[in-house]
Amino acid sequence: MIKRIQTPKITQPKAMFLWILCVFSLSSSAAIAQDSKVDNDSIVSEEMRLFVSESDSIDKIEKFIQDTFDEKEDTILGLAYCRIFLERGKKQEDYDIQYFSSYQMSYTYYLLSDYTKAVRYGNLSTKLANKLQDTTKSITSNSLLGSTLYVIGNYDDALKSYLHAKALSNQIKDSPYEILCLTNIANARLKLYQFEEALKSYNEVLDILRKKDSAVFLQYKETYLSATLGKGVSLYELGRLEEAEKVCKEGIASSVSIKNKKFEGFFHINLGNIYYEKEEHHKSLGFLREGKKMLHDFSDLENNKFIADFFIAKNYFKQERYDEAITLLDTVFERIGDRINMDKILEMYELAIAISDIQENKEKQLFYRDKRDEVSNAISEKKLLARELLLKDDIKDMTIENEKLSDEKAKTQVDKSIILTVSIILLSIILLIFLSYHRKTKQKEQTFLAIIEDISKSKVVETTKKVSQVSKIKDEKAKTILENLHKLENTHFFLAQDATLHKTAKLLNTNTTYLSKALNAIEKQSFSQYLNKLRIDYVLVKLKEDAVFRSYTIHAISTEIGYKSATTFIKEFKNKTGLNPSYYIRKIED
Repeated sequence: MIKRIQTPKITQPKAMFLWILCVFSLSSSAAIAQDSKVDNDSIVSEEMRLFVSESDSIDKIEKFIQDTFDEKEDTILGLAYCRIFLERGKKQEDYDIQYFSSYQMSYTYYLLSDYTKAVRYGNLSTKLANKLQDTTKSITSNSLLGSTLYVIGNYDDALKSYLHAKALSNQIKDSPYEILCLTNIANARLKLYQFEEALKSYNEVLDILRKKDSAVFLQYKETYLSATLGKGVSLYELGRLEEAEKVCKEGIASSVSIKNKKFEGFFHINLGNIYYEKEEHHKSLGFLREGKKMLHDFSDLENNKFIADFFIAKNYFKQERYDEAITLLDTVFERIGDRINMDKILEMYELAIAISDIQENKEKQLFYRDKRDEVSNAISEKKLLARELLLKDDIKDMTIENEKLSDEKAKTQVDKSIILTVSIILLSIILLIFLSYHRKTKQKEQTFLAIIEDISKSKVVETTKKVSQVSKIKDEKAKTILENLHKLENTHFFLAQDATLHKTAKLLNTNTTYLSKALNAIEKQSFSQYLNKLRIDYVLVKLKEDAVFRSYTIHAISTEIGYKSATTFIKEFKNKTGLNPSYYIRKIED
């Protein structure tokens, strides 16, 4: 059964927020088994049914339901009472009763990892809070809905809920809600690869916390550590490894000072990943193993332990310890089982595929490909289901409203115009959704066709453009550097993973300062932007012309063109083309 916090009639923010910690998702997927009786109201005695559905003392009913969850720890019975109470609220058109019931059910289903029902009741509770015009309830319900959408990977809609909660929190002076909303917003932006924006939000949280009295703000310590952790991850994703390392070390010191073993473990694991990127594999493994050891006694942090094992396997892969890497990944896959809401799970399968390829084990490679596709499809379906559920609830609400208006029309015949207006709005919304989807599909198709058309003539045009630009340079030294750089492009030097500014300058017999200035003066871009452009331009042509290359995994393609991370490749590809690599490949195959 579920040990829960008091909701929603309390004032402390801790009880009102489902608060997602960055990188390592702390959802309660520890797995509370779903009982087949969880939706069975027949377990309620007739006496209790009458009490919940007819008693005049609403406060006593709410306390009774809360005690069923808290004191008796009977989740199944508590949900049954909530359903009866919710029906009463609907019949009596009592929004307070409906809000209490729907919020309790959404929160409970969240803990049960039944995210479809958590979304349904969470969406209902946000609408009821809005009808009640209760700012606190609106903040709470939007945060809960956002956290549910976050856990299933629907980060766009999660961010919308968090932003709405944040806007409402601004209405409450000196509210701790603002801090928790900012933290959740930053975490969602991190998942959406909006690293600069996420970093700004984490810094804002830390600045606010430094000015607050830690004794007043209930979640001060954990919020401070969470924001510090998120800041470190943002810096890491932005390639600012030295800064990320410093922040993680500060986080470890802070965790040790308040004896928070959980966060100490998180920071160790993040630091291990930073050292992996710096190719200090022995050091990386030391921090990862130590971090995993620190989380050993936390039964609700299985996902974090899986991620630590994944990072360890990545180090083994780089050290060419392929048997150890694949054995560890197989162990992780076995422990994960059918759960798909695990961070990095697709990347784990990509790594397993890459190892099987190196070991020339076609059978295992095919197995991992099938599992990866199966998980990817399941994740997409869950996101789509959640989005459709939100849409259906909106349409259902409008339909109910329409039916009410129709009943009034039959009695008074005065509301015809209102009914017509609501119907038109409903049809317009559905039409707009359809047109929006169609337009986006068509835009993607046109973007793809434009790319294909450009590929055939881009090489001549680009070469002519570069010659023209270089000929206009008055600085002879800069002119020579760029001429040599354009010749160097023909060697495909940019496909090497160690193609850095320093190494490229060395190949050109110049220094990094001159090379950077020359690129900035003519190309109007940094070396990093220049390198990404070359790689994406190359891969667009390569994928179009080479059928074998198209059969590679996204991870393998990213490695082939010099990226250490498939995530970075996907982000840069999308920035340049507006398309995902998988869509581009699929359209070529079609």
